[in-house]
Amino acid sequence: MTNLVFVSLLMITILVSTASAQGGIASCCRKLLRTQVQREKLVTYYKQNKSACPINAVVFTTRSNKRICSDPKEVWTLTSMAYIDGKNWQLQRLT
Repeated sequence: MTNLVFVSLLMITILVSTASAQGGIASCCRKLLRTQVQREKLVTYYKQNKSACPINAVVFTTRSNKRICSDPKEVWTLTSMAYIDGKNWQLQRLT
């Protein structure tokens, strides 16, 4: 019986540490938004995939530290990613 409790606690610890290492389950986008902000207000983005979260999404972060979960297939999403990549490339060249 003690072995079963120990194994159960070990499994829970592993699951919790894995979830927190991936940014936590709470940080996953659960639905896609149609929100389109001015590109100048966007700072960064990252791609969320289904292996760690329930849906595929591109998550933008704005200057005011808000997250926008966008459809990776939408034209606005693709052009906004290209805008941020271009802006970051220019900044890297200057340094």
